[in-house]
Amino acid sequence: MNDSIASEERQRQVFLSSFNSDVEKLFCEVPVFCRSIDVVKYNLKTGNITAIEFKLRDWKRAINQALCVSICFDYLEICVPKPKKDRTQEYIISECGNKGIGLYFYDEYNVAFEKVLEPVRVQDIWETQKSSVVEYVGRLFQ
Repeated sequence: MNDSIASEERQRQVFLSSFNSDVEKLFCEVPVFCRSIDVVKYNLKTGNITAIEFKLRDWKRAINQALCVSICFDYLEICVPKPKKDRTQEYIISECGNKGIGLYFYDEYNVAFEKVLEPVRVQDIWETQKSSVVEYVGRLFQ
């Protein structure tokens, strides 16, 4: 198996195991269109769904992947390793903020996640497609 894939899967698994909420459930590899979302967060109270894309190296690709499915989700987030340089961190935060995408930084050294930026609700949602994603994750936790 490719080391970057294994590391990305490990990053995602650590995120899943560290996530603790009575109101939100997480689901891996949820199909949307002709691809799958790394993690979908489903809020049991509100019915809101969030797409979370994980990347180890190419944070711009994570943003693009999230934006490609934006019409199916209420919120978009990405999770990338925390850059060592403050200027790089600020640039990623700015880019995500400009696009309304929430951001987690993964601290590989401490094996911890930091939520740096809250997502903004997606304005243009295709309700039919969103409903099919909600239906899919609903079948997973029944």
